[in-house]
Amino acid sequence: MNDVRKHYFLDRWVITSSNRGKRPFDFEIREVNIQKRNCPFCPGGLNQPIFYKIGEPWRIAVIPNKFPCVSNENKVSRRKDFFESFPAVGFHEVVIENSEHKVKFEDFSEKHIKDILDVFSQRTKSHMSDKSVQYVSIFKNKGALAGASIAHSHSQIIALPVVPRLIESERRKMEEYSSMFGECIFEKIYKEEKKEGKRILIDSQKFYALAPYSSVFVGETWILPKRHVRTLFELTSTETQDLAKILKQVLQTLDKIFPGLPYNLAIHQAPKNRDFHLHFEIYPRISNFAGFELSNDMYINSFPPEEFTEEFRKVKF
Repeated sequence: MNDVRKHYFLDRWVITSSNRGKRPFDFEIREVNIQKRNCPFCPGGLNQPIFYKIGEPWRIAVIPNKFPCVSNENKVSRRKDFFESFPAVGFHEVVIENSEHKVKFEDFSEKHIKDILDVFSQRTKSHMSDKSVQYVSIFKNKGALAGASIAHSHSQIIALPVVPRLIESERRKMEEYSSMFGECIFEKIYKEEKKEGKRILIDSQKFYALAPYSSVFVGETWILPKRHVRTLFELTSTETQDLAKILKQVLQTLDKIFPGLPYNLAIHQAPKNRDFHLHFEIYPRISNFAGFELSNDMYINSFPPEEFTEEFRKVKF
């Protein structure tokens, strides 16, 4: 039986199809090769300046993106009539997550993942101090089908002069809910999902992982702090350590269920001087959007989150 599900608080709908009887092995992962020769992120091929690093020689390095989408060198004039635009100022960086080419993120040690999260935190705090920056977007593309053009494990940081529409929509809805009910919507999500017991993947001391009720992507996973935290740099060291542990476990399990999985990982955090609830969203790139999804901003998920949760819980290490 299919049903139409609404996002927890956004005006977004998903058709969940549970009558197709698909199992994880029914989803074909058609990965394409990424150029591995002369890797620009390996120590021997790196020719970009390093802004920030951990280790000597470095284990994690932050460099400028060679083809930035925002830059402080953009000098175009502002336009505000029927056609509105302004200079794409900001910062675009690449975080090289390990000096070794072939090691996957999920195979890093928990300590190394914590170090990467600490780098994200430091760069977020640094960029937020710039008067032109309103939001810091952090994301990871793993695999060519998820948009990666280089195989070496890396992520990107883009400090933006505007707040993206999705983040602003989440913030406004959170604010509305809080003013009406006196609690954060994400705290309510945890209570209700805990009560229903069908979609919580991992429930640790400081964080939990969830297959969201109206998942857009097959295997979509969220990771959320139980404490109301706005940004990465507000996490305590103990919380960051717990986050590293659960992030590693989630990615390892996803790779067990869908071997060779391409995915996008996105960190949603507070815009400048605004309230928010920090969370991570992981989007497995197994199926492609087609005409229905693109023309209606409505989605079809052929592997319900409840069935995905059953598969997730079966995985043992």
